[in-house]
Amino acid sequence: MWEFPWITTETLADQRVMEELQKRGMGARTIEFPIALSWVNVLDVFTNFKLQDPFAVDAAGVGDPGAYYFVENIGYDFIKEKLMITAIDMRWLLTQYCVLGDEDILAGNWGDPASTEDRMYCYVADEITGQFADGEPGKLFTSGQ
Repeated sequence: MWEFPWITTETLADQRVMEELQKRGMGARTIEFPIALSWVNVLDVFTNFKLQDPFAVDAAGVGDPGAYYFVENIGYDFIKEKLMITAIDMRWLLTQYCVLGDEDILAGNWGDPASTEDRMYCYVADEITGQFADGEPGKLFTSGQ
């Protein structure tokens, strides 16, 4: 259960709950892993990083190209001398919003042949369902309020 002690209106609390449900609606997009506290001098744990699974295979059979992650949280355990890193997939973050791109370079439509990288750019979802043809939710448009 989520608690929002700093929110005083029901409308804002409902909006925050909907945002959290939408973030988790298509599965977890975060990773968590521990690293030794001594690595803080070797790695820049306060920046984005690229994660690649050397044994993963993609649909084309050429291997995992890797994905960039944004460090969302760092937990410190001084007794065990560990850092717990929580990071979120930046491709997923960017696909939530409309980013304009060059139509001569990007794939013609969302479902086929748009790659994961192409999906970071602006595609139009069904205006009634708010989803793309494959069931993925459409982009979020905000009025800036």
